[in-house]
Amino acid sequence: MAKTATRSKPNQETANPQTEGAAEPAPPRRRSTPLLFGAPALVLLLVGGGLFFSGIIPHLFYHHKPALFSGPVFVKVPEIVANLNVQAGQDSYAKLKATLELPNGASAQAVMHDMPRIVDVFQTYLRAMHPSELRGASGTYRLREALIDRVRIAAAPNIVRDVLFEELIVQ
Repeated sequence: MAKTATRSKPNQETANPQTEGAAEPAPPRRRSTPLLFGAPALVLLLVGGGLFFSGIIPHLFYHHKPALFSGPVFVKVPEIVANLNVQAGQDSYAKLKATLELPNGASAQAVMHDMPRIVDVFQTYLRAMHPSELRGASGTYRLREALIDRVRIAAAPNIVRDVLFEELIVQ
């Protein structure tokens, strides 16, 4: 006769005396699958969003069209004549001819579409200036720096490297 091995269940009478008072079974363990899969997905989403908004991912996938030539391009700004900020009863004018330096031909075409906005920015800034602020080399330098800052904002996302003065007359 073959003996069959049977497992017998332990009697509750032979159970550990420390657990005699605990008649309720232990609660079942929860599976942590949402945490297991959710946390890495959240990290990937945050890292991907950071790379996208920092410009790394668009730079990798955006292929630039070759420009006709890669040297700097110069675009003339129409002549501007503006009243300067002086006391009532006095007249003072500034006449400005300027050229914008751009990195390539594609930027030049885009900036030409923004030219009315650029002229408006130049005129608005000149009208707020006093004639004494435009005197001398330091006045011209401050004017150039202020116009560069303003034209970069007006022509964004195009890059404007410099504003070159052809003529600046303060009367």
